[in-house]
Amino acid sequence: MSKERLKKIEVSGPGINFDYAHFLPSSPKCGVLHGHSSTVSVTVVGKVVDEMVVEFGELKKIVKKVVDAMDHKLIVCRKYLSHLEDGKVKVEFDGVGGHYEFILPTNSVYVIERDSTVENISEHIAARLREMLPPNVQRIHVRMSEGFGKYATSSL
Repeated sequence: MSKERLKKIEVSGPGINFDYAHFLPSSPKCGVLHGHSSTVSVTVVGKVVDEMVVEFGELKKIVKKVVDAMDHKLIVCRKYLSHLEDGKVKVEFDGVGGHYEFILPTNSVYVIERDSTVENISEHIAARLREMLPPNVQRIHVRMSEGFGKYATSSL
């Protein structure tokens, strides 16, 4: 009987970052449209296959694909959207100072299922990575910054 070997690898660095806008209607400070520059580091734990869990270059390429899809977008919860004609969406919410409405091209919006907190965005990134990584990967940890000294970590 062979013993299963698990290993952990991590990718991070200045190449894995993105800028985004969001709003959190229930927050007194973040209940207006505003933006962040975020960095992401990803750690995966998995079974060793051919002497590695995942090749570093492949892992980084997959992570970049996920974060690049969110780069320079309004990250918004589906509940605030209504679809319009001609490839546009209406974003609507009540936040700090009153009622907000935006009409945006669909390619400027990235939709997630929950409010766009850093906790929920990092969890969304982990879920997307889960779909794209090989089956030998057993755990995914995503650490995402929301500016200097502020992070959320999600694990799947």
